[in-house]
Amino acid sequence: MKKLLSLCMISLLATGLTLAQEVPFKRHYVNHTELGGLFGRVKYLPYAGATQVVENRLNLTLQTFNGMRINPRLSAGLTTGLDWYTTALITPIAAGARYDLAGKRNVRFFATADAGYGLVWFHEDNEGYRTQGGMMLNPGLGFRLGRPDGAAFTITLSYKRQEAFVTKPPLWDQTERFETREYNRMSLRMGITF
Repeated sequence: MKKLLSLCMISLLATGLTLAQEVPFKRHYVNHTELGGLFGRVKYLPYAGATQVVENRLNLTLQTFNGMRINPRLSAGLTTGLDWYTTALITPIAAGARYDLAGKRNVRFFATADAGYGLVWFHEDNEGYRTQGGMMLNPGLGFRLGRPDGAAFTITLSYKRQEAFVTKPPLWDQTERFETREYNRMSLRMGITF
């Protein structure tokens, strides 16, 4: 068993050294900027005492990832952007990663992962309302078309979950009124990376 384990370790080490000699790697800055839509289905009460309404929604999203390429397949950094939901404008700030899964030289499939917090810096509330942001999670898959060491066009499909909390003015005999929102959306974005 020890001989087999030693043989596997030597083989992996030799393969790694061979790949390292074939492809010289240098850490460098990475930017990935995308624009797209957030697609979802929403349940809500249009007014107090009404029956629940279910509607499809399409909202605009803009996102930029800025980081460092750590190895030939992995980049890590910070992600920020703007998400225009129907009743909230949220600015997510997150830690992010981009990882190349497979592909040929000029067409590569990649995975994305962003986790952070949504802020409401640019959101303007109506009188008596107060909107607060919350946790954000955004994993996804995409493909990149272009040179690995240069600019490329990207298309990404991801799941985006964003929390928000809204305090509203009380109605009639209420002492307080608030709403917890969970935006669960499929996101389709197109962009560029370099």
